[in-house]
Amino acid sequence: MTSEDAGSEKTGTEPIDIGSLFKGTATITLVAEIVSAIMLLGSGVAFIVSRAGILEILSTDVLILLLVPAAMLALFIFLGAISFFVRVNRRIAGFFIGSDIGSVDLKKPRVKMVVFIYGLAVGLILIFGMYGYWLVYKYYFAPLAATSLSFLGISLSLGIFLMALLVQMVVAALGRTATGIIRAVLQE
Repeated sequence: MTSEDAGSEKTGTEPIDIGSLFKGTATITLVAEIVSAIMLLGSGVAFIVSRAGILEILSTDVLILLLVPAAMLALFIFLGAISFFVRVNRRIAGFFIGSDIGSVDLKKPRVKMVVFIYGLAVGLILIFGMYGYWLVYKYYFAPLAATSLSFLGISLSLGIFLMALLVQMVVAALGRTATGIIRAVLQE
């Protein structure tokens, strides 16, 4: 048991690690963006290949031969994305909230408000984004997605990418504001 835990048991306070909350959300959205971008690329290539008529022209042996370098290329793209994530993750997490922000007492005056506004903003932007994208999918993408599995993959990965980007923008805006509030609370 740390001294912070012992102090919180004596005073009845509830510490919450605000820095990890913001950085964790930023990491999750970054991973979702990377995975959806890879899905978008793969589905896009599959859609182009299926619509170009290449599958009907080439024999099965040649298609299998072409599949091997395509799989290797996909693996290299995936490894590059992992390398990008490892290099950029710490820098991006530091952009969302100050590096000196850690555990804060939830009973302090403005901390509860920050956590509540954060949860409300992320929840509302997800609801707004998912409903907005559902309308776009329903009226524009659904007819083509019903006839093409690769276009369904394109539309789903595009939706995932846009939702992660929306949440990332909200977390960035709130994180910079929350950093100032939490620093003021910690100084009190």
